[in-house]
Amino acid sequence: MNNGEFYLADAIEVIEEVLASGGEFRMYPKGTSMLPLIVQTRDSVVLKRNENDAAKKHDIAFYRRDNGQFVLHRVMDICDDGTYTMCGDNQTALEKGIRKDQIIAYVSGLYRKEKQVKMDGGAYSAYVFLWSKMPLRHFVFFFRRAKNKIVRIFKGIFGKRS
Repeated sequence: MNNGEFYLADAIEVIEEVLASGGEFRMYPKGTSMLPLIVQTRDSVVLKRNENDAAKKHDIAFYRRDNGQFVLHRVMDICDDGTYTMCGDNQTALEKGIRKDQIIAYVSGLYRKEKQVKMDGGAYSAYVFLWSKMPLRHFVFFFRRAKNKIVRIFKGIFGKRS
């Protein structure tokens, strides 16, 4: 442990016990897979179990992969066989075959610094609606990569001169 940090694997039993008793658990996610919505070191999420314990499309789920890795991604689709297709907001590769038993909880609250983000508000709903459209996401990522490449080229050509 360092600066109050701990590995989720070391605390998952306590987290699951809190959630099973109807409680909530607040955590500060690490990583970039949920950008631009969730920014590491700035944002936190509140995890809670759903009453019916089933995910809805566009929920943000906290789950454990078969390899033991913990992930916080959005439900992109609910398949006919009862599995889920997930994807981080900052990703384009879909992760298929996530089972209901892998899902530990869902995000019921989101905090930007210490200010709560209205997840039932119009701005959040518009973000989810637009950003969940994979062709739009591919388009945005393509132009972001192209812009970055052009900037690097121009910096190489017109960069610092002594």
